[in-house]
Amino acid sequence: MPENYLVIGDDDFIRRRETDRIKNKHLTPGGSGFEYSLFTPENSYELINTLNTLTFFSETRIVVFKEAEKSDNSVLEDIVKYLAQPLSTTVLIISSGSSLKKNRFYKEITAHVKVIKADKPDRATLKKWIKTFFNNENVSISPDAVELIIELKGSDPEGVRSELEKVLNYSDGAGIGAGDVEKLVGRSITETVFKLVDAVNTKNPGWAFRILGDLYDQKKTPAEILGYLGWYMRTIQTIKLMLSRGETPGAIAAETGYSAGYISRLIGQSRKYTPEKVEQWICFLYSSDREIKKGLKQPRLALEMLISRFTRKNSGKDYALI
Repeated sequence: MPENYLVIGDDDFIRRRETDRIKNKHLTPGGSGFEYSLFTPENSYELINTLNTLTFFSETRIVVFKEAEKSDNSVLEDIVKYLAQPLSTTVLIISSGSSLKKNRFYKEITAHVKVIKADKPDRATLKKWIKTFFNNENVSISPDAVELIIELKGSDPEGVRSELEKVLNYSDGAGIGAGDVEKLVGRSITETVFKLVDAVNTKNPGWAFRILGDLYDQKKTPAEILGYLGWYMRTIQTIKLMLSRGETPGAIAAETGYSAGYISRLIGQSRKYTPEKVEQWICFLYSSDREIKKGLKQPRLALEMLISRFTRKNSGKDYALI
């Protein structure tokens, strides 16, 4: 029985990764080549002809059909007919966004293929990925560093993967702490976050939105920007907790992995918060994050509405971050 697959979910990176994994699985032993064809809805008229054609130069043909959710029902119907009697020499990989589940041919397709999910991972899954990545490289990473990578990169697996490779190259086999991650993200980013906080503090929407524009120009996504603000507030929360326990700045620097000068600056800022205010803003930030992830608001709209709320002068509440 030939193996055919449906890789379905809304994360492009995971769909590509799973498709490549399947392709590699079916490579001919010994490293010899295989026939490979890639189709999209734009050239799907050639898809069925290719599927029904015998291979000539290898034992296995790989046929990938991307963005299947955008194709006409006539194409999906032809795929269903093919899957009822597929060629034993052909591996069909259908890659699709989740909206395909609403199509009337979805159940018929899944009756003939192995379904592989490619949804955006949750926080727990990302943590496992990061830990496994470094375990495989025999490099230790602190829990705080794992949390910081997730905070700064959001739920973007491709961004997380890129960050892991940077951290690994930096580590030179040594252990990784939160301070190392912060250095690699770039001091310019953290300084920009401080400026954004200052703009909110002074209730200056023009300045705040100019800073947002700078972050967009640096190709930072709304999810990443929310991650930066979330990381900042969680760091302030951690520092306030440690101060309440009577820990010294040196001990805080040692535990968090940040430099003494950086911790001194954060300690000064943390004293401007009440615990209730910290909790309030963490709730606001995560509420916006949930609205984005659940599709209730477009990412930019959710972030910009949050910043507008932060900088509103006559709101009746103190919305300053510091």
